[in-house]
Amino acid sequence: MPPVLVVHGDRKTQRALGRVITSGYGPAMLLDTIEAACAELAPGTVAVVGLAEAMAGDLGALVRDARAGGGDVILCGEQGPVEVLKLVRDHALTHVVTTDAVAAADELPLVLRIRASGGPLDGVGVERYLAHGAPLHQHVPISTHGRLGILAAVRDDLASLGISARHERHAALIADELLANAIHDAPSRAGTVHRGSVRDPDRPLSARERPRLRWGADGRTLAIEVTDQFGNLDGETIRAHLAKLVDRSTKPREGNGGAGLGLAMAYTAASQLVFHLCPGRMTQAIGLIDLRSRPDGVRSAVPSLHVFIET
Repeated sequence: MPPVLVVHGDRKTQRALGRVITSGYGPAMLLDTIEAACAELAPGTVAVVGLAEAMAGDLGALVRDARAGGGDVILCGEQGPVEVLKLVRDHALTHVVTTDAVAAADELPLVLRIRASGGPLDGVGVERYLAHGAPLHQHVPISTHGRLGILAAVRDDLASLGISARHERHAALIADELLANAIHDAPSRAGTVHRGSVRDPDRPLSARERPRLRWGADGRTLAIEVTDQFGNLDGETIRAHLAKLVDRSTKPREGNGGAGLGLAMAYTAASQLVFHLCPGRMTQAIGLIDLRSRPDGVRSAVPSLHVFIET
């Protein structure tokens, strides 16, 4: 296994990321520039790149050469979502990670292990992100308006956890947007029904149209998972929806997201937004909220993004 290349100009952050990778995954090589990373590429190499270094160097060349050898590039989410999502859009990136030392210790080794596992995804969702034995709640709507009852039940359960009001609101928003996307957009993309609206008359959902919502919390992380049985969401569509945040004139609004804003809203509410894509079979979207983060004030950390595709 080739070492993971850590490309970051700040030595403290560079060393911290290197320690996280070495202790939780495998060997790491610390580098200062993208040009140095290009010279160290080997088959299967993954490079973790700081935002400033990505903007200053030839990120396109690194992405192209890494993927040609079966590797990839993971971008560090720093400075702001607009700058990060511009690079995600322009270079078709599938992974953005935090550089927060505490959160990265949980996130980065797991991302590297999932990516390295390859092959079919096993269908495991929130279990990957929660402590063993954390209780899970499951809901399956049988009609389009059944979503509203599920959301009410989720909100009641969240209120009993004793988490901050801001974390509670963010979790409810993520559940709402991911469930609406699975009910209305997934069948529409498959061509089985026309895209609906929360204001449309209630209609029953066929067995295939019924998504599954699961969620749980373990004191550190609150995880919300929604799985549909169509498997027609792709990385390009995800990036196109999130890129709406790049245009500062686009303001995600409350209520039905529409026009792709639902995924953008879920992304801004989450600490991590994770997609497991199994084309033609399953799409699983998971929103993670780090309950250790400060619930008050302006959040400085850029949400992480991960898109895993079954091969």
